[in-house]
Amino acid sequence: MKKGLYVALIMGISFSALAAKNNQSSPRNYNELVKELEGVKDAKNDLQFYSEIISDYQAGKSKTLNLRLNSFVKKFPKSPYLDNSIYLAGKLALEEKNYPEALQHFQRIITQYPLSNKVISAKFGKAMAYKKMNLNPQAKEVFTDIRKKYPNSPEYFRAETEMKLIK
Repeated sequence: MKKGLYVALIMGISFSALAAKNNQSSPRNYNELVKELEGVKDAKNDLQFYSEIISDYQAGKSKTLNLRLNSFVKKFPKSPYLDNSIYLAGKLALEEKNYPEALQHFQRIITQYPLSNKVISAKFGKAMAYKKMNLNPQAKEVFTDIRKKYPNSPEYFRAETEMKLIK
């Protein structure tokens, strides 16, 4: 009888220790990420941030990507990778059918980075978000703008095709 009680007691302690360990590992990882993003760990440069944002985009981690992006904007507001990072956030939001968020990211590129190489792609993404939201007049307006301002760009031809598909 004592032997069974000891086994039960030891099993209970083992399971509770295992559960405590598992509960600590997630918060520790989360806390490490929070420290990193809040600037406690300042060892990263803008290229490392951008690389991590690309990884988050490829993995479809929109929440983590947006956390990193906010931190990136605060730490490196003049980074040459910032417009590309915002574009990836918009593209991921569009892929995840979060159209209002996608519109915000794309508009931010158009407004804050008018000389960026991502402006044309951001405009096309904005038009696609409008189209997916069934806001066809707004989508047509942006597609028309792309066709007027950016002839012979890949987005020009894509905009032309998309306009034919809008009823």
